[in-house]
Amino acid sequence: MIKFKLLKSKKVVIDNLSHTVDSIMADYFSAHGDLLPPSGVYNRVMREVEKPLIERSLKATNGNQIKTAALLGINRNTLRKKIRELGIRLEK
Repeated sequence: MIKFKLLKSKKVVIDNLSHTVDSIMADYFSAHGDLLPPSGVYNRVMREVEKPLIERSLKATNGNQIKTAALLGINRNTLRKKIRELGIRLEK
């Protein structure tokens, strides 16, 4: 989750995404104590991030798949495939 800071001027400043992800991953690893998390961390993280990323992008573009694909930097057909694979419900 990206952290937000509300300033007195009512502007929202978004923390550096890499810093936020690093912080979350540090918490994830430390939650396992002296052990490592189960193998497959990369795929698990990608799976957890991909669906909300696509859903949020679709919402930002009012469901326009062409704009969403452009925003994400992927082909529209790839977006449609991901929507099906991830079980994303499209607003009509």
